[in-house]
Amino acid sequence: ASTQTEVYESAVLAMLEQSTEKAGHPTPLSILGELRPLSVNLAVKRLSKLAFDGLSKHKVLFSASELDKAKCLDDVGHHGLLSSTPGVSVAGRGDDTFSFQHHTVLEFFAAIHAVQVCIGEENQTAEHLMDKVGVDGDTSLFWRVVCGLLKGSSSESVLTALAVKVQRAHEEHLADTGRLLLLLLGCHEECVSSLPGKQTASVAKVMETIGLRLVNQYLNASDV
Repeated sequence: ASTQTEVYESAVLAMLEQSTEKAGHPTPLSILGELRPLSVNLAVKRLSKLAFDGLSKHKVLFSASELDKAKCLDDVGHHGLLSSTPGVSVAGRGDDTFSFQHHTVLEFFAAIHAVQVCIGEENQTAEHLMDKVGVDGDTSLFWRVVCGLLKGSSSESVLTALAVKVQRAHEEHLADTGRLLLLLLGCHEECVSSLPGKQTASVAKVMETIGLRLVNQYLNASDV
């Protein structure tokens, strides 16, 4: 079965394929690879940063001037990743607004920036990212894709940080314990095939601490 990371990566690559075919280049095999032509590669990097900044600020609509500042204005429509709504006001301005095709697409691109830049280049910790982006219903796919793109032992730090949040929520009897637990298990699912022994220590520890009976209780009670 495909993971959510694989599903969204295939969908986005299919949209990019229309651009690469016209330029006579083969379809890229990985969203983290060097996409061709170069304009597509740069567009993904720019849109990923735009998405990450938007997710961090709980922002889903972007004005034309904001896209121009982020050097994304020329990418609109060309690769089919953004849609526009004419004449809608953003922050008191009357210019056109733009958004990703769906909030989950925004989360997917934000995860690309997090993996390539925040973690890959700036060595930011999972805890720092969680403070900046949050761990709520609007970032569930983001965290799953982060783990899916990182794969293997590289995703362990994210799983461990999520496991700490689950344990704290359980100890403090917080209402969102079930949601956090589901997120942890979902993130584990995204990268488990590349992990030694098919199970991480962080997930195993949560299961041991909370107990399978309470795990089932949380999962049955959760609306997520």
